[in-house]
This record gives sequence, C-alpha cells and structure tokens, in this order.
Amino acid sequence: MDRTKILLIDDDTVLGSIITTALKDEGYDVHYQSSLIGITTILNKISPSIMILDVEIGTDDGIDIASELKMTAPGIPILYISSHTESSEVVRALQSGAVGYLKKPFDIEELIAYVNRYAHPVCNTTIRIGSFELDLQKRILFQGSKELKKLSKLEFSVLKLLYSHKGEIVLYEKIEELWGDTTMNEHSLYNYIVKLRKLLASDSNISISTIGGSGYMLCIKE
Repeated sequence: MDRTKILLIDDDTVLGSIITTALKDEGYDVHYQSSLIGITTILNKISPSIMILDVEIGTDDGIDIASELKMTAPGIPILYISSHTESSEVVRALQSGAVGYLKKPFDIEELIAYVNRYAHPVCNTTIRIGSFELDLQKRILFQGSKELKKLSKLEFSVLKLLYSHKGEIVLYEKIEELWGDTTMNEHSLYNYIVKLRKLLASDSNISISTIGGSGYMLCIKE
C-alpha cells in the first residue's frame, strides 16, 4: 500500500532532518528540500497530501506563493512553520488558506497531530481542462462521462505541468525535470506532446503550441 506523501520545505536543514525523521517514523513518505526551486514541478510529480512550508525560505516568502501553490495543487492543505511569531503573520498565513501556523520552536508531536489530521489521500480530485476532466489520483482523462485514457506517469506529469502554467511558456529545461535521472531528448518529449494533442483534439478551444525552440504552451479559450 502506498504511503501518504508529504512535501516539506524549510531552509533550516537541521530542523528539516528532524521533522523528516519524525514523520517517516510515523509511516509517512517525506520529500524534503531546502528551497522553493522547482516547487511546481515537484508538486506535479509527487502529488503530496499535505505541504509543510517555512514562511521565510532564503529571500522567498512562503505565504506569498500560496495562491500559485493552490493553483498547481488544488485543495492541498498547507501547514506553515516559522520563527516569525507576530500575530499579523499568523493571520496572513490563515487568510491565504493555511490549515495551521506553528511558531518555532514547536513540539514535534504538535506538528505530527496536524499532519495526522490533514494529510489524508485526496480521492477523486479532478481538474477541468476545457471540456475534459483529469483525475489527479488515478491519472484518468475524461470527456463528459467517457473515460478516454489512463495516462502514463510522464503523460500525466507533462499535461499537469502545462496546465499549471496555462497561457505561459514552459521551457524544455523545466519539463526535463520530470524525467528525473533519465535523459530526456527533444524528440522523446515531442512524442509525448503529439499524444497529448491527439487526446485533446476534440476540443477546439484547447491547443498545445510549440514556442520557437524554447518550450511549449497550453492555451485554453474560455
């Protein structure tokens, strides 16, 4: 049985290691990183059930990017942890949609209680892409009540990444991150794009455009 996935981001690597160990001991699958680099790609790739996010990550502000994170992963619970103890910061985090705000230093058991409360697998969560719906849990693409295809992991990840940046150019380098340790070449990526174009072809309001030699763009006419 797959373990519930947690995404943890904190630039304090010592604390990050402590939290990771504690959550793994509770049976969770934890992906930890110390920066926001590639955050949308990671969200698309691992589909975590909850995100634990520091407020101040280097020069970045975790609360400021909440809306972007929610667009990439609709419905994901966000738990903020921070050394900023001001009430205004707590209010700002909760107004952004966070499920909680733990002030450092905090008791690990308190964090685990939040995770146990909110980190449940998301069932039958879908995103609408034009006239299509994509089941984020099962990777199945629907049009109306018709099941079109269960996407491969890479087809799913590429489509979800393009959707999270619809109307924007997604560079080859960003898409390449989805391949992990496997080398991606442009011809291989093009084959995936062709498959997705064929799947979406019945909706004339959707297009995946090739942008010069730099990347691809998903456009959806409202």
